[in-house]
Amino acid sequence: RRILYVVSSGPDWKMHHCTGLSACTRVCHQNQNMQPRNNGICDKIENYISELSQWSVWRTIILGQFLSIVLYWMTQLNHHINTVSLPKLAIPTGQNMPHYAMMCLVYTTWMSCRGAGNGLFSVLKSRGWRYLLLALIDVEANTLITSSHQFTSLASIQLLDCVAIPVALALSCLVLGVRYRIVHIVGISVCLMGVGCLVWAGIDDNKDLGVNAKNQLVGDMLCLGGAVLFSVTTVLQELAVKSVDIIEYLGMIGFFGTILSCIQVGVLERLQMESATWTTVTPVVITALIFYCITQFVFFSLVPVILFESGATALQLALLTADFFNVLIGMLAREYKFHTLYFLSYTLTMTGIFIYAIKRTPMSSGSRRQQQLETPAPDYSDVILRRMSHPDGGEVEMATSSGMSAVSGTLDVMDIKASSTLGSERETMDATSLPLSVSSDTAFTSFYGSQANL
Repeated sequence: RRILYVVSSGPDWKMHHCTGLSACTRVCHQNQNMQPRNNGICDKIENYISELSQWSVWRTIILGQFLSIVLYWMTQLNHHINTVSLPKLAIPTGQNMPHYAMMCLVYTTWMSCRGAGNGLFSVLKSRGWRYLLLALIDVEANTLITSSHQFTSLASIQLLDCVAIPVALALSCLVLGVRYRIVHIVGISVCLMGVGCLVWAGIDDNKDLGVNAKNQLVGDMLCLGGAVLFSVTTVLQELAVKSVDIIEYLGMIGFFGTILSCIQVGVLERLQMESATWTTVTPVVITALIFYCITQFVFFSLVPVILFESGATALQLALLTADFFNVLIGMLAREYKFHTLYFLSYTLTMTGIFIYAIKRTPMSSGSRRQQQLETPAPDYSDVILRRMSHPDGGEVEMATSSGMSAVSGTLDVMDIKASSTLGSERETMDATSLPLSVSSDTAFTSFYGSQANL
């Protein structure tokens, strides 16, 4: 019986007429030998560069830089409220409470309007205590960072925030089971070189007036504690948004964050609230508080999106450029000393962000992000071979393009179902044989449970 094969290798098409299974095997073997081997370093670099043409990579980078700008304005407003404005409002928890109330008003209400399975009461009953712990860490992180602005300089705060990067690296490996590739290590190293340029240029020489050594030590310790807690929050937040739902996370953090903030204000900041002369608060301070709450709400609403697309480490790297925006505005408004290393620092940081974003970090197979990735096309090779050996086998056309084999022909429904079953079994076997960071959950990923148990 005569079988027609159309074999493509690059732009040229070749027609082959052969008879029997041996001819088919010979043609397929020749086609496999014609496929290029991408084992060289140059081929890997070319593949990495080609990833930059994808919109998903650029979307993550653009969103990260937008968050960096929002963080810059949030930091500037926070520093102005705690140091420059008169009277000074020493109520860090009360200052952060409105954004939790806004999140509760928007996202918790959104959750309440959803179905029974993902509604507010069902989530509270099944895993509410987990979100309570996460909200407690988030509230304390914001409180420590806000308190640090009262004691230390803005330049010191932005440099000490870099401590969150190694913490995010370690926790991502331990909690999420992430295994970083060489390209990720290179990207992180280049970003840290950019931070080193800021230190070398003497950004810490741009001190704020009225900051003495004793107060600065207290402020630095508060900033370090807040940076570590913020890194812990982002890693657990990545686990949450990749396991359950972004709206669920924001709604539960807004719900518990509002309750915890109210309790902490009543216990720790009640005297400050009562002794404050609110009649002397200027419109400038009120405007700064309003814009601070808005920027904080926007920032914490968009952070889960970039965590879902990339990860906690990518978020920390993207936020490094906020230091450059601080220096740039400081040279224009605060008479910061100009240094060419500032621009070199921004260039190195952005280069490291691009390098890191080229390749996605491996993630747990139980995450929603992994489940949304494209599944590979089914392999019909077994069906073709079986069909050719069948006495009723008809004409089959086989085409391969760009080194990948694709089969099209006249197949009956039974063969397609059999091929799909074989493909599913093969994917299951491959998934169980993958390393821990790709195929299986770590001991910590059961913190929020799997999507199947929701």
